[in-house]
Amino acid sequence: MFSGQDLAKDFFANYLPESVLDQLDLSTLETTTDSFVDEQLRAHFSDLVYRVNIKQSQPAYVCILLEHKSHQDRLAPLQLLRYMTQMWAYIASQQPTSEYLPVIIPLVFYHGTTTWAESTRFNSLFDATAELKQHLPDFNYLLFDLSTIPDEDIKGNVRTRMTLLLQKHINDPELVSKLADMASLYHQMSTDPGQLEFLKAVAQYLIFTDKLTKKEITVFLDQATSGKGDAIMPTVVEEFIEEGYQKGVREDIIEGIEIRFGQIPKEVTESISGLSDTMVLKSLLRHAFVSKNLDEFIQELRKSKN
Repeated sequence: MFSGQDLAKDFFANYLPESVLDQLDLSTLETTTDSFVDEQLRAHFSDLVYRVNIKQSQPAYVCILLEHKSHQDRLAPLQLLRYMTQMWAYIASQQPTSEYLPVIIPLVFYHGTTTWAESTRFNSLFDATAELKQHLPDFNYLLFDLSTIPDEDIKGNVRTRMTLLLQKHINDPELVSKLADMASLYHQMSTDPGQLEFLKAVAQYLIFTDKLTKKEITVFLDQATSGKGDAIMPTVVEEFIEEGYQKGVREDIIEGIEIRFGQIPKEVTESISGLSDTMVLKSLLRHAFVSKNLDEFIQELRKSKN
């Protein structure tokens, strides 16, 4: 849901500190298509990075790094620093003549059941005197702690509020009743052309987290759509399964050609990751194991894009 630029803009407009917002031109915000993380970091990061221009500046931008957490994590600053340095290294390799690196604003989005109790400063990880700490890197990450915000104080448009309410209450024993409130909120989206796709995304998230039965999710869809839940639910399940299948095939293709031909160019990985046609993916999976060399596979990949 946060990969959608409209929701991201609305969230940042409502929850970034004013001192930061005053510096940014949110109308220029865009999600990045580049991945800055290695395989070890994928277990920790949602890989949500946004690029936004600085107001009244020469061509310059900042990156907003959104890290999602559902539990307390004392080492979050270390994970963020590793991610940030990896991003800077990547940007420097792509823009070697640039005089400056972009500012990266790390933001931890936390929706656990207890208030975040860990320090937001990197140097809090060290037991050192002030004299020694001056030789250590340091930064302060922004923290959005959803557990501290009453439901009635959650701000933003309907999509943003529904997304935050869902995140806040996903582990709530009263989730079913909370979903009834969200269904009522959904009715306010009657003029939004993308409302049904958004509702499907909510339902797929509920399936993924495995907190409710299929019947309970169908009841929620009924409440949101005035009795059309039974018609929508099969499509939601099919799309969820299909998306999961496609993701698995894409990963198998990449792993297969890496095993056979070693490290592959980033543009090849990106091309495979952008494919969503199941039949094309099945064909490429076969070619990943029968192509004589990487060039032959790339030729088949190019054909699939035409």
